Amino acid sequence: MKYLLKIVYLLLFVLSAFSSYSVEPINPDATDEARAVLKFLNSIQGDKTLAGQHVIYGDATDREIGYIFENTGKRPALVEFEGGIFAKKYSDDYYERQDRLVEEAIEYWKKGGLIAICWHWGNPMKPRNTYQNTKVEFDIKASLREGTPEHEALIKDLDVTARMLKKLRDAGVPVLWRPLHEICGGWFWWSKQGKDPAQALWKFIYEYYTGHHNLNNLLWVYSASQEMRNEWFPGHEYADVIGVDIYREGEQDELANFNKMAAIAGDKPVALTECDHIPDPDVMAERGFLWNWFLPWHSRWLRSNEPEYLKRVYNHELVITLDEMPEVE
Repeated sequence: MKYLLKIVYLLLFVLSAFSSYSVEPINPDATDEARAVLKFLNSIQGDKTLAGQHVIYGDATDREIGYIFENTGKRPALVEFEGGIFAKKYSDDYYERQDRLVEEAIEYWKKGGLIAICWHWGNPMKPRNTYQNTKVEFDIKASLREGTPEHEALIKDLDVTARMLKKLRDAGVPVLWRPLHEICGGWFWWSKQGKDPAQALWKFIYEYYTGHHNLNNLLWVYSASQEMRNEWFPGHEYADVIGVDIYREGEQDELANFNKMAAIAGDKPVALTECDHIPDPDVMAERGFLWNWFLPWHSRWLRSNEPEYLKRVYNHELVITLDEMPEVE
C-alpha cells in the first residue's frame, strides 16, 4: 500500500508541474491514480503523443512488445490488453486468462506504463466469447429490461468482466477502459440496432460499473469507427477520453479526422485508439495536431509499419515511450 501511495503522490507532484488543465474525471469518486493519469493525458495533449500498443496477454504480449523493442530499443508507454477473454465463459480457463491479464497489467503499471483495456464482447447469450460472436445480433432493448433472459445474460457478462477490473482496482491500477469500441460502425452487436440503443447501453454500463461495482479506477474511453458518426456520442458526462479507430492508411495523419473528433471532445484528450499505420509525428506537427496516443493493432497490423519507420517514430522527440514516462519509483 505504501508503494502504491508513493506512486500516486509522486505522479500528482510531477504532473502538476506539467499542466494547467483542470479537467476532472466524469466519475466524481475516481481514484487518485485515475485522476493522476487523466491529468497527465491532458498535460501532453497537443505537445506530445504516447506510443501505445494493443496486445492480448501471455505470449502474445511478449511477442508484440518484444518486436517493438527489438526494432526500436524502446517499449510503448501505453499497453492496451484485450479484455474479451476468448474462451468458454465462466470456465476455469476463462478465469485463468483473466488473472494472467491482471498480473501483466499490474507489472507494466509498476514499470511506469499506462494500462488500457479494450473489450471484444461476444453476444451475451452465447456460451463462448469469440470474435465471431461479437457480430451476432443481440437485443439491447430487451437486455435493459429487468426480468428478461437478455438482461440476465447482460448482467452476468458485466459481472465476470468486473471481476477482472476489480482486481486491478484493488492493486491500485487505473485503467483506460474502452468498451463498445467502434460504436458507430454497425458491425458489432452493440451497434447493429442503431444509435439510441448503443447510447443507452453505454450509459447503463457506466452506471452499473460505477454505482454497483464501485469501479472507480476506470477512465472511460469512447472510440468511434473511422466513419466518425459523432451523433452517436453519449455525452461529455460519459467519457473521459475521445478516440477513433482508423485503418485507412494515410487518414491517420489527416487534420480533418482529428478535428472531427475534437469537435465533440471539447477539452478532453483525443486519441487514435486503433490503427494499422502509425501516424508520422512530423506530418502531424506540420499539420498542427497530435493524437494523445496512437495504438496499432497486434500482429500483422503492427508489422505493416516498416522496422526503420517504427524505429524513427519510437525515437522521435514528440513521442513518449515507457522510458520517458514520469518517474514513479
